[in-house]
Amino acid sequence: MATVKFTLDWSHEQSGDIRAGESLQIDYAAERLCQCRATRYGQKAWSLTANLRFHPSKEEQAADVSSGACEVKIPANTSQIEIWFHNSDHTGCSAWDSRYGQNYWLDVKAAG
Repeated sequence: MATVKFTLDWSHEQSGDIRAGESLQIDYAAERLCQCRATRYGQKAWSLTANLRFHPSKEEQAADVSSGACEVKIPANTSQIEIWFHNSDHTGCSAWDSRYGQNYWLDVKAAG
């Protein structure tokens, strides 16, 4: 399974080939987006979400990366994945990691 790491120094690195129809692990350094960290009744009241859009189908998935990592299934016939991250909490705080609106783009190889 391929892995893409989004590291604390605002870079990202890929290990393994990302292939259509297979799984992808996204390892996200939660400290990249730490603006929205409210608590409520002593409990965590915030979320950190990876948003993915698969091209050319434009199918979308969202996965929680609050604990750092998630695994997603790549749809068949995908040639690229567009990713951006959103941090929010119950107070209305909202922060984005999207390369200033450009999002992160990953190339996907054909299944096989």
